[in-house]
Amino acid sequence: MTSLQNELAHATIALGSTITAAMDDVPGFVPCGTPAQVVTDALRAASAPKEPAGISEQIGQVRGFVEHVAGHRAVPAHEGADPSALSADGSRLLNVLFDFASSPLASEPSPQLAEWLYRSLGALESGSDDAIRAMLDAEPRA
Repeated sequence: MTSLQNELAHATIALGSTITAAMDDVPGFVPCGTPAQVVTDALRAASAPKEPAGISEQIGQVRGFVEHVAGHRAVPAHEGADPSALSADGSRLLNVLFDFASSPLASEPSPQLAEWLYRSLGALESGSDDAIRAMLDAEPRA
C-alpha cells in the first residue's frame, strides 16, 4: 500500500465511522446507494496492486463525504485510524473489507451489508479488538 492508498484507507475508515455515528443517532437509518459506492470504490482503490490515477481526488471526495454526513446528520466528523497502526485483528478486518469491496456482494449492497460495512469501519476506528472480532464474526459470505 502506497502512502496515498494508506491515506485513502484512513479517510474511508473516518467516513464509515461518521456514518456509524449517524446510524447510532437515528435507529433504523442505514445509508445505501452513493455512500456505499463511495466506500467500496475507495476500498478497492486503497487495496489495488498499483496506485490508481486520481487517488488524490478520491481522498478529497471521501473527506468531503465525511464532512457532508457530519453536517447533514449533526454528528461529529470522525478522524479514522491509520491502517498501518491497526492491531492484527484490525488488519485482518481491513483485508476482509478490501476483499468484500471487490466481491459481487458489494455491487449493490443490501441495507444489512451496508450496515456491516460501515460498522466494520467504525470498529477499526474504535481500536476495540472485541468490536473488530464481532465484525469479523459477522462477515458476509457469498
